[in-house]
Amino acid sequence: MAGWDDDDWVGTPPEGRYTRDRAKPEFWWHQRPVSFVGAALVVALIVVAIVALLS
Repeated sequence: MAGWDDDDWVGTPPEGRYTRDRAKPEFWWHQRPVSFVGAALVVALIVVAIVALLS
């Protein structure tokens, strides 16, 4: 293992990392409806497949 750990940085964050004041957790809160729509679509496809197999 390397003797230098990237997680122990202090000062200016390395590229690709965001400080707590720049983070936007509400962005992730708004992603939940997308998952509900995806789940509804999967259920609808299963129902259509069952109906097609039974007929």
